[in-house]
Amino acid sequence: MLERITHIGIVVEDIAEAEKFWSERFGLKRYAELEVEVEGIRSIFLSVGGTPDEMSIELIEPYDKSDMSNAVARRLAQSGEGFYHLAAEVSDVAATSAELKENQVRVIDRPAIEPEDSARWLVHPKDANGVMVEGLETGWRD
Repeated sequence: MLERITHIGIVVEDIAEAEKFWSERFGLKRYAELEVEVEGIRSIFLSVGGTPDEMSIELIEPYDKSDMSNAVARRLAQSGEGFYHLAAEVSDVAATSAELKENQVRVIDRPAIEPEDSARWLVHPKDANGVMVEGLETGWRD
C-alpha cells in the first residue's frame, strides 16, 4: 500500500529560525517552499542533497498561531514544536483511502495542495500508534 516514505513533518514556531538550525547544524538544504493556503500554513522542505528524491523533512508553520481552528496552530499551542506527521506516497489516493476505511482506520480526506495535484488523506493518530500518516499520490513532487 505505502510505496515510499517521503518526509516527516515538524511543526515549528519560527520557520526561518528552524531552517537556519537544520541547515547550519545538520547541513540540510532547501529544495522547496510552499504556501498552503487551504491549510493555513507555510512549509519548507529540506534534504541532505537539496533534492526531493531523498528522505526529507518538512518544516511547518501556521500563518496565524492564535487560530485554534487551524490544526497545526492548535498542535503547536497544545504540545509545542516537534514531530507532526509521516508522509508516504501511494499509487492511488482514493483507492488506499477506501481500503483503509474498509479496515476501520479513521481517514481524513484532504484537498490537493496545488490545483494540479491529487487529493490526499491523513490517518488519525489514534489509529496509527500515535502517528499521523499522510498519503500522497506517487509523483506528487514532480
